[in-house]
Amino acid sequence: MIQSGAKVTSDKTDEGEVIAILPEFASWQRAALGIWLVIWVMAGVLGMVGGLKALAKEQMTFIVVFAGFWFYFLFYAARSLIWMNIGAEYLRITDENLEYKRSWNGYGRVKQYDLATIKNVGVVNYSDKTFAKTYNDVFWTIGGEMIGFEYIGQKIAFGFKLSEQDAKQLAARIRKAVQLAQRQQKTSGVS
Repeated sequence: MIQSGAKVTSDKTDEGEVIAILPEFASWQRAALGIWLVIWVMAGVLGMVGGLKALAKEQMTFIVVFAGFWFYFLFYAARSLIWMNIGAEYLRITDENLEYKRSWNGYGRVKQYDLATIKNVGVVNYSDKTFAKTYNDVFWTIGGEMIGFEYIGQKIAFGFKLSEQDAKQLAARIRKAVQLAQRQQKTSGVS
């Protein structure tokens, strides 16, 4: 199986630790997905134009179903290609919060999580033989979140394409920050 990966960088600032998770792809992978996308657009346009020219009432259902599948895969392939080129994930761990941003060339919303209410930080456990694990590891998808935690009843996952080792190290950093925040909250609550 052809896999991609991610590059993790870390920087300590006055406000906390900033961690960047940047997608890392071989140039041939970018080129292959770009070529596939161009061929997909041409094949889809030719298929729909040809179908609409010889349109009979019975063929309309086929054209609509074909267009639906075509747009679905076009959207996900284009999104993956854009992510390869301009996407990044940013984490900032402060004394009280974990801030997460899925950035598309600087655009994206920062989500803030109170460290004291985060539970069960760890590596997302995909069985090696599941379809989800296989699908998330291939280079033409964005998926493959490797780190997760529970936050007020929600399951949060991030860390696209991280290696198992990087995911464990990053989860340990977050777990340490969560434990420290929870101890500080207990100490300040007792005083």
